[in-house]
Amino acid sequence: MFLGIGETANGSKAVEHRKDEQQFEEGSPQTEPGEAELADTEAAGAVDESGDGGEAAQVPSEERLDSEEAAPTPAEQFADSARTQAGAAAGALRRGEFMHDTAVDPTADQDDRLIALLCYVTQVLIPLIMPVIVLLSASSKKRPFQRFHAVQSLALSLTFILFGLFMGIGSTIMTLVPVIGWLVVGVVFCLSPLLALMGFLALAYYGYQAYQGKRFAIPGLTSFLQDQNWI
Repeated sequence: MFLGIGETANGSKAVEHRKDEQQFEEGSPQTEPGEAELADTEAAGAVDESGDGGEAAQVPSEERLDSEEAAPTPAEQFADSARTQAGAAAGALRRGEFMHDTAVDPTADQDDRLIALLCYVTQVLIPLIMPVIVLLSASSKKRPFQRFHAVQSLALSLTFILFGLFMGIGSTIMTLVPVIGWLVVGVVFCLSPLLALMGFLALAYYGYQAYQGKRFAIPGLTSFLQDQNWI
């Protein structure tokens, strides 16, 4: 009899223990498998978005560096402009064009015209001096017609001088080549007086046009000066 009572008591305790475990499990929060996967996916997406944002922030800086590296230097711009305008001048000379964009300047008085004439014609005997004097004078800033022709005549004279130097240096180098080099030097020597005469005639022609009160563009040369903001 006592044994039956003990077994009954033990059974009731086991039932109560199982009830307590069930109540504890029901009271504790549980995470569904789908919710856990969704949370992991959102976290991974947040990480990816932050990584994409960092890359997007780096792209403009890289493009900015590339643009700065690709920007030409002033020397490169100068050389590119010189090559372009030299080609334009050669094309104009082949077509027989010695000036274009000719227009009479109504503000040019008799003194302006005379100074402009002297800026060109004096280059025949005394190169560079007259235009430099005009540009250094205090009144040149108030005389845009004089200043325009002083800059243009100075650039034209420098072009002739540089061309003569290149011809001289090239002829000296060609003398080192037997026979063919000597023939080339002989041809250049024969053409030099003709080229010098053509240069003098060009200076006289441009001086005459300036004395008529005209502003004009010398093919290639004037465009190059405008590209450099010198006139």
